[in-house]
Formats: sequence, C-alpha cells, structure tokens
Amino acid sequence: MKNRLIELLKKDDLIDLSSGVLPELAAEHLILYLAEWKRWNAKINLTAENDELSIVNKHIYESLQYVRAISPFGLLVDVGSGAGFPGIPVKVIFPKLDVVLVESQRKRANFLKTAIRSIGLAKIRCVHGRVEDFPEFLGKYDFVTLRHVLEPRLSLRLGAGLLNVGGSLILQTSLDNTFHSGFLSSICLSLADEIFIKRPSSSHSKIVVFKRSSG
Repeated sequence: MKNRLIELLKKDDLIDLSSGVLPELAAEHLILYLAEWKRWNAKINLTAENDELSIVNKHIYESLQYVRAISPFGLLVDVGSGAGFPGIPVKVIFPKLDVVLVESQRKRANFLKTAIRSIGLAKIRCVHGRVEDFPEFLGKYDFVTLRHVLEPRLSLRLGAGLLNVGGSLILQTSLDNTFHSGFLSSICLSLADEIFIKRPSSSHSKIVVFKRSSG
C-alpha cells in the first residue's frame, strides 16, 4: 500500500519539495489515516468503498488533484469534509497550511478529530456543524474546498462568502456541470481553471477553480 501511495504522490511531480514533505513521509501519514478509516468505517459507513486500495485509488487520488490549485501556505476550509477528503490529504502534502474541516454529521466529525490526532497533524482542526453556523469564517480564507456536492450553485454561494479577496474556491464536480458567468459574477467569483480527472476504471470528473473578486 505504501508503494502505491508513493507512486501517486510522485506522479507528474505532484509534490513540490519546497513544501517540505517527502513522498515517503506523506505516504506514512496517509497509511495512518487509512488505519483509522478502516476501524471507523466498519461502524459508521464513512465511504461506500470498504477496502483500502479503493480508497487510495479513488478518494485519495482525487484529493491529491486539489494540490494543483493550492499553495503550501495560508488558510483553508474544507466544507462538508465527510471522511476527510480532500482536506486531510491536502494537509498531509502542505503541513504549513492552516486547515479547518467542517462536518455537519457528529459521528463523522468525531472520526475526523480522531484521525487528526492519530496522524499527529498540527494546524488542523475539525468543527461540527454547518458552515452557516460559523459567521466568524466569513471572508477569512485563502482556499475553500468542496467535493461532489449535491447542489453546486448553493455550495458555490456559501463557499464564496468564506473567501477573502483573491482567494480560490475549488470544487470537484461532474464533467457536464457548467456555471454561467452571470451567476458567478453575482457571487463575486470568476472561473480561473479546470483540472480534468481521468481514470480508466471509473467515470471522469473535473476540479473547477474559481477566484473571488472584490465585488
């Protein structure tokens, strides 16, 4: 499993060594995450997948693609973190990034808090609740991450409010999802980039990057 993780981490020079993390160390941290996931998934069904290799090839692989749109420093909030994707893998790659995981389901939030302690990560915390419960987060973050949300337009509206001017909102969604410029401008966002995720064994998706304007 460690070799597979290192292979993913080294793929396409995903990790900039200036971030201070070697692929081998990142893989060790992710193995600690997998151990905690396996223990909790048997009890609270964190993911539909129930084997470690599937978690690596799907969830961790997709989470690592977010790194392409994030810098090693700053403040990041992962909205609806669920089983910790993409927030925990991104934090493993960028240990100096200050990360908050927001999760509305108490059992999943408890899992995330336990996983953070088990891995030994610093400058990361999980808060239990909906993002609307934390008005102090408004306008604070350099990066907002979301993954496979049910209502992309609503999620974009909520996420945009968390960004500081010039910040990036990063959303994974299906290939056919498009966002009209009129809607984006109404919430002070503009399309900055699209990162396409292609896997031979499953459906394709994309990561869409938006920038926050002063508005």
